[in-house]
Order: sequence, then C-alpha cells, then structure tokens
Amino acid sequence: MRRPLRSNLNRYGNMGCVLLVSLALLFQLGSCSSIPKQTTFTHTDFGSTGVNGFVSKQDGTAAVGAFVYAYRSARHGLRGPADFGVKVDRTGHYFLDLVEGDYHLVARLRQSGSDVGPPRPGDSWSIFQHNPVQVIKDSVTPIDFKLQSSAVPRQVRQGSLTSGETGFSGKLINVDGEPFAGAFALAYLTADFHRMPDLTSSPADEDGRFTLYVSVPGIYCLAARAKTRGQPRIGEPYGTLGQKDEACRQVSTGEIIDIGAITLLPYR
Repeated sequence: MRRPLRSNLNRYGNMGCVLLVSLALLFQLGSCSSIPKQTTFTHTDFGSTGVNGFVSKQDGTAAVGAFVYAYRSARHGLRGPADFGVKVDRTGHYFLDLVEGDYHLVARLRQSGSDVGPPRPGDSWSIFQHNPVQVIKDSVTPIDFKLQSSAVPRQVRQGSLTSGETGFSGKLINVDGEPFAGAFALAYLTADFHRMPDLTSSPADEDGRFTLYVSVPGIYCLAARAKTRGQPRIGEPYGTLGQKDEACRQVSTGEIIDIGAITLLPYR
C-alpha cells in the first residue's frame, strides 16, 4: 500500500523540482536582460507641424525675450495681433506649432518685454524674406531670424509694404561689387526719379538682398539709395536699374521678380 504513495510523491516531487528550476531560470533571465531606455521625443519628431529655428541679434547672440509671430494674411502689414506666436527660449531657439497652410512670419524683440504693441525706439525686428511660408502637415520647417533695429524702417515712406505676394527682389551693391547692407530699393510708377518714390523696400540685409513689395501689379521703375527722403545729394550712394525706361519692369499678381543687382554709385 505504501508503494503507490511513494510513487506519487516521487512524481509530484519531480514536477515541483521542474517548476522550481523553471522559475529560477526565468528569474535569472529577467535579471540578466537590460531594461529598454525611455525614448524622448521632441517637436522635430514625426507628427509635429510648424516652424522652428534660431533668433539672433545683429551680433549673432541669442535674442532672448524675442517673439516669433505667424499671420495668415499680410493685408495689415504684419501689424496688430498675430494669428499665432511663441516666445524664444533662453538659447534663442523656438518652435511655433501651426496647422498646415500659408503664413507670413516676423520676429520682434521689444525692450519692454511685452508680446504686443507698436514698434518703439530700441525695439528690433526681422521679416522673413521669403514670405509666405507653406507649412506642411507632419513637417517642421527650419527658419532663422536676424533682428535689426526698428529705427531704420521709420525712414521708409508711409504706405510702403513690409510683406506681400507681388513685387521685386534683388541685390544692392557698391562700386566695388560688395553688398550694400541697409540701403533701400525704390519703386516709381514712372521713370521720373526726381521725386518721392511711390514705394520703398525694407533695408537690404547683410548680403545686400532686398524684397520690394507692391500693392498692385503693373509697371514700376526701380532705383536704389542709402536714404528714402529728399533729393539725392552730391556724392550720396545712388543708382537705377537702367536709363529711363530701361529701369522699368512689369510684374503680375503673385510674382516676385528677381531684377538682379543695382549698383549704387556716388550721385552726380
């Protein structure tokens, strides 16, 4: 009668050993396996939509306290409340979360630290030269800004456009062929350059590049100078795209025509 009992004990005892060994092996394998590290995703990973980049001052340092704004329309000259906006971080970088569509971008740094308000002396700004920007879903477009003083644009004739979809682009150079940063491109409705221009560009950037926006399509005659008001003085840097009608170009709605370079020479 004891033999069957001993046989059962042996059988269940063997099964227990197998179970204990299996658990030990599982524990050993678990202790030897490495725990996967947590993956940190940023706004540049898949699924994000918008623009990002670096905002700097004229000396190249981070423009801490600046804001980047996105406008759906340039109808009001990129002034007033923006549709979207974000403050740059302590390193000068930003990410502006947007939905897909076309936007006009501008960066501003106000001395007051405010995120709203008209330009004041000491403020600085930068308008993206290739507005409007097309933002694609699940894509982040890198766009950097280099700020310039707001004191310079105050010289621009009232009514000039700071953005748009129609106009001219090009480069302003000096007599040595070097970029003429800070000079202005001027647009006239006729080849009479001895008067106030009808439209002016924002100051040319450090590479001499400019974009001059016009409100309506048509024929415009183009010139360039270091100032925008009054008659040019003897020796002042000044130039036109050509002689008389050769200085004029026709532009259609939605076109930004590259006119090449205008050389500024001492005015005589």
